[in-house]
Amino acid sequence: MKHKKEILISLTILYAGFIFYLSAQSNLSVPASIFKIPIMYELAGIAEKLGFGFLVDIADYAHGHMDKIAHMFLYFGLGVLLHLTFKNSDNVILKKYAAIFAVILGIIYGVSDEYHQSFVPGRSSSVHDLLADGIGVTIAQVLFVVLIMINLRRKKENDRDINPEDQKIID
Repeated sequence: MKHKKEILISLTILYAGFIFYLSAQSNLSVPASIFKIPIMYELAGIAEKLGFGFLVDIADYAHGHMDKIAHMFLYFGLGVLLHLTFKNSDNVILKKYAAIFAVILGIIYGVSDEYHQSFVPGRSSSVHDLLADGIGVTIAQVLFVVLIMINLRRKKENDRDINPEDQKIID
């Protein structure tokens, strides 16, 4: 793709702008109605019977802290875009350390977002929100690193699977 770098930069800026827009809203609430669907109670019972009660505990915590979950998801998206933007940069250092730069810039943006919210009527800044932002960005980077490691392992296995006679033909 010819303009991949410019497209990624634009998407990242637009996404950051979307987060800024959401932060500027006075009465922003996260709907918790998904947890009130009757099938969710059935799924919780099944999970507990199968020994996965901890998932019910996590869901219960999430229900009580939907705003933190929303922060994590929003900043997960920002983390993905930041990583892709840095990975497609012309700068060798940004490319090599894309995950680290994505976490740093994501957290800096989270700090600025919380500062911005402190001026919005009906909103407040919170260290817990910033922590959720940082977790979201970091989870995105961990997933990228895991995917890169899986890809490298697969590539290494494919290289090993090539027959030495076939390798001579390729060379």
